[in-house]
Amino acid sequence: MADSPDTVRIPLEPLRSRVADATGRSASYVDVQNVAVDGTTLEVTFSTPDEDVPVIDIVVEGPTGRIDTTPARLDSPFGLNVYGELLRVEYAGRDAETDEILVSVSRRDGEEWQTVLGCGRMWAVETVYEGESVSITCHAETQSASEEDGEEDADATDGDSEDESDTGGLLGGLGR
Repeated sequence: MADSPDTVRIPLEPLRSRVADATGRSASYVDVQNVAVDGTTLEVTFSTPDEDVPVIDIVVEGPTGRIDTTPARLDSPFGLNVYGELLRVEYAGRDAETDEILVSVSRRDGEEWQTVLGCGRMWAVETVYEGESVSITCHAETQSASEEDGEEDADATDGDSEDESDTGGLLGGLGR
């Protein structure tokens, strides 16, 4: 009896995630074109869209009422340190009705990333602050083109832009 090849269909999303992890891109930007077997590995040909990279403001409302805001480009996962909790924020698409940018948020759990509930535009992080368990609320605000242009103009002409060190080290990039 001769071996005859069979075909099986598997979900594309896990492969897109693996390609995104290997290349440092957001999975939503990976468009798999072709998959081939090369010895004991898969060779994946993919592309990324030539569209504008989405930018959001990530707003963190701390336990003392302090609000920190930072812009984030979402062409690759963005690291966010919220009161000692490392999060990975990644582009997940747009809301069909409002055109708001949606994100996927994951939390480091040992060597793995676990998705945080409440992703999309708002989520909460449970952490310890000054010895007490607290819930930190975070949300993503979509920047409009007019807001981006206005902020750039204000920063370029005003000279009194907000001091970046005022974030208290809460926000930062995810090392690659």
